[in-house]
Amino acid sequence: MNGWLLWLESWFRQQRDITACLVASALPLPLFFIFILMPFLAMADQDHRHIYNWDVVPFTQIVIVMSSLVLGGVAVFSWSRRTSDADYPWLSLFTVTVMFLAVTALSVSYGYKDSPLMLLCLGMVLLVRALFKPDVYKPISVVMVLLFVCSEIGFWTNTLPYAPMLNAPIFVGEALDNWWSFWLRMIYAMIALPMLVFFFVLGYFMDREKLELERMVVTDVLTGIANRSHFMAQLDMESRRHSRKRQSMCVLMCDVDNFKRVNDTWGHPAGDEVLRAVGRILQQCTRSAGDQVARFGGEEFVVLLPETKLKQAEKVAEKIRRYLSHHIFGSGDASFQVTMSIGIVQVNDGDGELALKVADDNLYRAKDAGRDRVVATLLSRNTSFECV
Repeated sequence: MNGWLLWLESWFRQQRDITACLVASALPLPLFFIFILMPFLAMADQDHRHIYNWDVVPFTQIVIVMSSLVLGGVAVFSWSRRTSDADYPWLSLFTVTVMFLAVTALSVSYGYKDSPLMLLCLGMVLLVRALFKPDVYKPISVVMVLLFVCSEIGFWTNTLPYAPMLNAPIFVGEALDNWWSFWLRMIYAMIALPMLVFFFVLGYFMDREKLELERMVVTDVLTGIANRSHFMAQLDMESRRHSRKRQSMCVLMCDVDNFKRVNDTWGHPAGDEVLRAVGRILQQCTRSAGDQVARFGGEEFVVLLPETKLKQAEKVAEKIRRYLSHHIFGSGDASFQVTMSIGIVQVNDGDGELALKVADDNLYRAKDAGRDRVVATLLSRNTSFECV
């Protein structure tokens, strides 16, 4: 089910003209067939012939039949070119125009105020808005609004009869007769059920898009781990929590040694691969629940280890450093290895900003000491203890 929804979402986001025309032309055909069939059934039944104004019926029937034939032809044409990525602006505009012509003819002829046809109009507008590009649905939407405004003016000024295809409106303030009771239920179901499915699917797409946007806000695009702003928010939250509980936490500041040389020698794609590998290694060497790894900027990474003592943090740092130093990038004569320097600090009073500053200082001390090493500090309010 999820795979099908993901495929549908991918198709939906592409907004290909040919698939939009295929859906928009084929979807209303069963409903149009019902509206074509109803007058013929009423004509054959002596008890229901009085429902229709037979002077108007031929005109509406011709419009609906011709529109259905045209939309059927569009559906066949679109299906034959369903794999095409070419733009068909003329076909899109033609499809939407014919579809709305048929819907407008039905709405005016049957009356849209006391029937499912207002729901049909709304559903068609939403469908066109979702499937087609703005240069198609915008002009059509404007024309539709103008048509309905004109029809309302005509109704109120008595220059246009309401539901001219019927001898009496569908609903006149009394219980519906058996004819309308049956057909309205069927028409409502044929309109409402696809709209319900459409709304649920659209809601699923919107939820996924929201999650994707949230992920993009907090994630570094290249490495897939958290970005600096998200890390700082997590550090502030953990600092407050640790300050209240007087628990220890550790911060690791990590930097790839001689990263500029990697870019200069092997190229920026190789440098990007190094950064992605560092992100993977940081995730593999830390706890998936609780620990926070992030790209701090450039080739610099940072790790937050809540409720962690310095000795535990040193083991994590050594594991990270060792994994990266053993990782081989490229192949053959183009293979190379990189190392990492790491600065660590443990704080017991929840001072995250100070921890970040001391970890950064320790990182540069590791660089000055020859790189590919760890420098750690146990920090309290008045004293600090360093171990290398």
